[in-house]
Amino acid sequence: MNKKFLYFVFFFCFFLNCSYAQKLEFSGNFLLFIEAKTKEPVLIIQDSILYKGLQPVRLPFKHTDYLSTLKEYTPLLIQDKTYLVHQGCGPVLEFRNDSIVRINDSYLQRNQFGAVYFVYKNEIYFFGGYGLFTTKNILTKYIFKTKDWVQVQTRGEKVQEPRLGAYSYLKGDDLYVFGGVQQDDNDIPNTIPLDNRVWRLHLPTMRWDCVGRFDEKARKLMLGQNFSDSNKIVIFSGVFSEIDYYANTINSYEMNNFVTYTSAYIEGSWIIGVYGGNTPVYCHRKLSDYKGKLISTQEFIHPLEKDSFLMVASSISSAVLILVLFIFRKPIKNFVLPFRGILYDTKKQVFLYKGKPMTVFDEQEKKLLYFLLERQEEYISLFELHQLFENPNKSEPFSTIVKRREQVIKGFLLKVSKISGIDEKELVLETKNTEDKRIKDLLLLPNLLKKK
Repeated sequence: MNKKFLYFVFFFCFFLNCSYAQKLEFSGNFLLFIEAKTKEPVLIIQDSILYKGLQPVRLPFKHTDYLSTLKEYTPLLIQDKTYLVHQGCGPVLEFRNDSIVRINDSYLQRNQFGAVYFVYKNEIYFFGGYGLFTTKNILTKYIFKTKDWVQVQTRGEKVQEPRLGAYSYLKGDDLYVFGGVQQDDNDIPNTIPLDNRVWRLHLPTMRWDCVGRFDEKARKLMLGQNFSDSNKIVIFSGVFSEIDYYANTINSYEMNNFVTYTSAYIEGSWIIGVYGGNTPVYCHRKLSDYKGKLISTQEFIHPLEKDSFLMVASSISSAVLILVLFIFRKPIKNFVLPFRGILYDTKKQVFLYKGKPMTVFDEQEKKLLYFLLERQEEYISLFELHQLFENPNKSEPFSTIVKRREQVIKGFLLKVSKISGIDEKELVLETKNTEDKRIKDLLLLPNLLKKK
């Protein structure tokens, strides 16, 4: 009897493990989202193939005509309904009974790519974004009754800065917005990062005010892969980090595994997503699989009063340090540092650091590494780097390519900095283009990349 029971337990556990490990491989463009009504994941591949469920089941896919491709739509949930809204603002679709139905006749506005999308009191809002050659600071709202978009008036002591690619979360009647980039008017068409101020929009009055500054550690962390739900952001960046909005904390943990997700979302204790390059894989795993030992806990948003005190203290410390160095100044001898960079083994075709293969880079970052390897110690224009991240097989909005370029470069430099212990500022040198002073040229990884 006991022997039979042990066999039963063994096969039961084996079955569970096989079910958990089940993966779906596919190719082509896709859209992944959670359905509001069933709380099940939905994966639509190449606008023609529909899978549903944690253990994906293929279903017939029906839809009315819609503009552009589904990969350009963002899912937004209102009660038990799932809406797909074009990222540039305009067309609105509804995922209903495993089918897609277009519910308005708006044209492709292409005016707010990279905007903050949110739902408040069962209404859809877009804030900021990029389109028609400008970064926006407008707030727009979709009116279900008229099936059209309108601009909403906002107020505040200071006009809100235009931005795209910002982070945000809703807390009661307040929208919090922070981070992102804006257009560099002195170096068009490039962008510059915004400062670390956190802005709150009180939605009943539509009034903006600054509530503090987010910790600079969070800025660096958020360059990694990040996934959010209504309470937190989870970040994969060499360490496993959680920014808890309600507790106002940043918790960092050791990273047990590392996966580069193309698209993912958090549902409870699970992360459901797609990873991989040419052959994407759909899967679901528990967040605990990635979460190791707690490393540190710190405050996320610092109040303005505390921030001002820290700035004054920092200024005083800097002044004292300069004075001490001036009084006790001595000649500093030059010395040669040993090579501490990335070595490319041409025989094994692998990148090494301290003799060990480097496995943390994703496909886009490897593409950048190979490019830099052929242009060692050369200043490269941002336009050349921009071309590196274009997709020759499809047309994409300019803002999408710019955002991809900046995210890849920032994430790449963050990883190199964490691995080598070299400050990120030392990994990039800048200069003005000799032919056009408006153009900025970069030298990435100076003296830190060699062939073997």
